[in-house]
Amino acid sequence: MLSYPQPAQAAEDLPELLRPIIEEYRGQAQEMRRLPDGLLDHLRACGAFRLNTPRELGGYELPLARTAAVIERLARIDGSTAWVVWNLNTGFTAALLTEASVERVWADGPDPMIAHSSQPGRLTPGDNGFRLSGEWKLVSGVDTARWLGLLALVLDDGQPRMTETGPEWRFCLVPRASVTVRDTWHSTGMRATNSNTVMAEDVPVAADMTVSPNAVSRIDRPLYRVPVINQIPSGSAAIVLGLARGAIDEMAALSRAKTGPDGAPLAQQPGIQAAFGRAAARADAARELLLAALRGLDAAAAAGRPATEVERGAVRGALSHAGETAREVLTSMYELGGSSVLYESSRLGQLFRDGHTAAQHIALSAAHYELAGRTVLGIPAADPTL
Repeated sequence: MLSYPQPAQAAEDLPELLRPIIEEYRGQAQEMRRLPDGLLDHLRACGAFRLNTPRELGGYELPLARTAAVIERLARIDGSTAWVVWNLNTGFTAALLTEASVERVWADGPDPMIAHSSQPGRLTPGDNGFRLSGEWKLVSGVDTARWLGLLALVLDDGQPRMTETGPEWRFCLVPRASVTVRDTWHSTGMRATNSNTVMAEDVPVAADMTVSPNAVSRIDRPLYRVPVINQIPSGSAAIVLGLARGAIDEMAALSRAKTGPDGAPLAQQPGIQAAFGRAAARADAARELLLAALRGLDAAAAAGRPATEVERGAVRGALSHAGETAREVLTSMYELGGSSVLYESSRLGQLFRDGHTAAQHIALSAAHYELAGRTVLGIPAADPTL
């Protein structure tokens, strides 16, 4: 089996280690609407795309909560960078693929750069596997990726193939060169995420290059006992909370320099101080709620048991709460910033736009409180996405 050395530095050191280079390229990334190659080279060299990759392949193999904490701190520096790092951190798939498939995907090094999308396409049986067709919007980091992990519904004679738990779904790993990418990401926030649209038309996919959301890992270690459905969404919550904390830090610096009508710094006004106290408490509480819920999944995996619906429901509630809280904190800081946030050069204005854009992710929708609430009430969730 392939083997690569692990990064020299601890994963928790990555945000501060990478801060200077992220800040250097931040403006250029906004203009390019993608992360510049120079920044990507540094991210790869430090192992930023290997947070959940198996140790054998040079990965950190971090538990979910530790990965979320690293992503949150990256987002305080730059939301787009954190988002691309999150969406391309799909190394956990190496534990679900056959060794032969891993050899294929990881042949060129420890960073195959797999961008994923959970919007569904269509997968029909074909010679020696399947044929993949469909359209996937908002595939972040797609032009950086060498491989794509695209979700698809398996069809037989045009109808969904049914299993004991419902329709059959597969994540399909296909080379970036096998699909068409349309330049559709012209946004006001998270501009550098390169979240374009992917089109596939009858692309061949070998059976061993597909992964079921219910697949059992061939690597029996804690991280890879966590189901695929629970491996991915928490990064979006970590990012919006990191952006909210970044807005607090930026507005705090502004309030020490900016004066009110009385000539005193805004930071000296009791009302401003109360607003900061409230915002920091909300952001920090939401972050700790998210990490505590993820630690519940980590603990279950370490104990070798499936997470309960209550434990999984707690994560779902924490995701919705993160989106809700981030919006409130970002708005409160934006309002305190006054007219200075209206300019393109305003860092606080960018954090506001990035945060509200990121909070539109479906994983953070308030609609998921209903599913989380059923687990609190002891009502069976009856939802395979939990």
